Amino acid sequence: MAIIFLDSVTSTNTYCGRNIDNLKHADIVRARRQSEGRGRKQRIWSSEEGGLYFSLVLKEGLGGIKTLGLLTQIMALAVCKTARRQGVEAYIKWPNDVLSQGRKFCGILSEAIFDGEKLKAVIIGTGVNVSQDKINSEKPSITLRSLGVKKDAEKLLEDIIANFTADFSLLNRAGFEPLRALYKEYFLYLGKPVTMRVFDEELHGIAEDIDEAGRLVLNEGGKRRLIEIGDMDF
Repeated sequence: MAIIFLDSVTSTNTYCGRNIDNLKHADIVRARRQSEGRGRKQRIWSSEEGGLYFSLVLKEGLGGIKTLGLLTQIMALAVCKTARRQGVEAYIKWPNDVLSQGRKFCGILSEAIFDGEKLKAVIIGTGVNVSQDKINSEKPSITLRSLGVKKDAEKLLEDIIANFTADFSLLNRAGFEPLRALYKEYFLYLGKPVTMRVFDEELHGIAEDIDEAGRLVLNEGGKRRLIEIGDMDF
């Protein structure tokens, strides 16, 4: 594993995608700032100095992964564990955000790279608000520093990667089921009414469960739907 540290980049995911042939499994690209940080659906991710912005490259152990979303969820779990061990009451908003006090401090974007029809690599981009003075965001946001976390971005990255590596190994050995209970514990919207936006469709129902593939089980008045990807509001 190598860590490539850049002062400034458009986005670490974009950098990884353009340099994927030169990057090895478990390499990390980290930037002090991003000029075009992005989340799902090309949403802007504020990436000023003081945050932790990195992308993790995966090239091995992908054959048994049921859905790309599982890798996003494992990273969300890793960030949530890290924050909680620092005394933060962190929780997950399915599928790719980590919040505290109703405000977002982490977003995750996973992207697959294909060689023809063969999966070549997965890039997991993660942005964590650590100690920025200002955050430009369309959603309520917060920094870990304002929540009392003293660790710097470098130490937080070490903890996040250690958590992810352990859970990724477990995911490959035994699937999502051994991690599912903890993920559900950190997902505070179970049993609550939510609105899901899946492509151009808006769905309303109760977040009933997270299944063994990491999909959200939505109960729409007795009709259960499995949602693999989408945006959740509450």
